Amino acid sequence: MEYRIGEKLKDWTTLKIGGPAARFYEPQSIEDIQEILRENQDSDQRLMVLGNGSNVLFEDEGYDGWIIHLGEEFSGLRELGNGAVRVLAGTENGDLADYLARHGLAGFEFASGIPGTVGGAVIMNAGAYDGQYEDVLLRVGYLDENGELHEVEAADLDLGYRHSWFTDHFGVVVYADLQFKSEDPAKVRAKIDELHEKRYSKQPMDKASAGSTFKRPKTGYASAMISECGLQGLRVGDAMVSTKHAGFLINDGEASCTDFLELVRQVQARVKEEKGADLELEVHFIPAKKK
Repeated sequence: MEYRIGEKLKDWTTLKIGGPAARFYEPQSIEDIQEILRENQDSDQRLMVLGNGSNVLFEDEGYDGWIIHLGEEFSGLRELGNGAVRVLAGTENGDLADYLARHGLAGFEFASGIPGTVGGAVIMNAGAYDGQYEDVLLRVGYLDENGELHEVEAADLDLGYRHSWFTDHFGVVVYADLQFKSEDPAKVRAKIDELHEKRYSKQPMDKASAGSTFKRPKTGYASAMISECGLQGLRVGDAMVSTKHAGFLINDGEASCTDFLELVRQVQARVKEEKGADLELEVHFIPAKKK
């Protein structure tokens, strides 16, 4: 299986931060992924699956392991009947939402603006606007570390807030079966457009970011706490707390990973001091080397 050496990970993440990867694969089939996994079993190299890179932060030194990128080459879907659709993991949520709108299938509007792929959204049980993936998920097909294909029902995936079985166990999600209901295509499109306008009016969609930087605290909202602490506009280098939405820490130019992590530290410390709340990163930080 062919791979590239030294691919800059900042070019494959929405935060636009990250150095070179030791190996960068772009498989086009389940068989390709199985080949990579078998080869990896015979090595001592780390391995990570990357979709749209919308919720990750790589170090400036890069990643000393192998990256399996599931993107456009590993996207597509087919209808299973009765409103069920099987979607490959590299399919972007926005593309899936557009397809569903054209075909009069409702229930996925909440995810239409989530800037990631189906595989990544399954793993973190992505959600927005009072909806989350578990609302539409039927089952998932995934490969274990040996490349064996398994199919598991949604009820057995330990789905919770930004959590699934894959949060704690290795598995390469290769497809998801999702359930929708029939609806007038115009109504589905209108709902998508409404949420799109809401998202763009309140969030810094024109800036490089990894989405919401922090998980929702046990009480209150991270964005409200950050705003009330007067932290909007705070910056370290080109890493900055968005002035449009306090829950977003953005790359306002050429921010380094060091800049971003220091900004995170300052925000967490200030919120802890003034609000007594511990803000936990929602963005997945990936160290350059195995610890």
